[in-house]
Amino acid sequence: MRKKWVVAGWVVAAAVAVAAGIGAVALAQGGSLAPPTEPMSEESVQAALEEERASASGEPSPESSPRESSGAEGSVSPAPTGQLDEVPDADADTGEEIFSVDGGTFLARCSGEQAELLWWVAAQGWQISSVDREPDDEVEIEFENANDDEIEYNVDCVDGKPRVTAED
Repeated sequence: MRKKWVVAGWVVAAAVAVAAGIGAVALAQGGSLAPPTEPMSEESVQAALEEERASASGEPSPESSPRESSGAEGSVSPAPTGQLDEVPDADADTGEEIFSVDGGTFLARCSGEQAELLWWVAAQGWQISSVDREPDDEVEIEFENANDDEIEYNVDCVDGKPRVTAED
């Protein structure tokens, strides 16, 4: 009879240890037994940062839409998503080209001699300080990092293809 109580005690102790282990793992994953969540997207991170900045300054939360362009026209341009619907084909003669540069990545297109910026995203540690994206002889994008280093890229068209030059 005593042997049954010893075995039962060990079974209960093992069950408690397993339950405690499961509970510890659940706490480490955020306090639930649900599977871990996916990482936040770039848009979600930016929206959360903008909401936090707005709440800290007492201003109303900005919409996840246009950002001011500091180009000559002062036009409003939408913030790019960081994802392209379709990657341009390097062999196709579309007049579009993706440029990966210090500070970020952007997509430029030429229509004749008119350059246009279609899409852009800052690299980690950088932000976009200004964009002049409208079709023109030359368009510009400027990246800035936490050290106040700024790099401006100018895009113009040569033989119907975008050409980028950097200015520090």
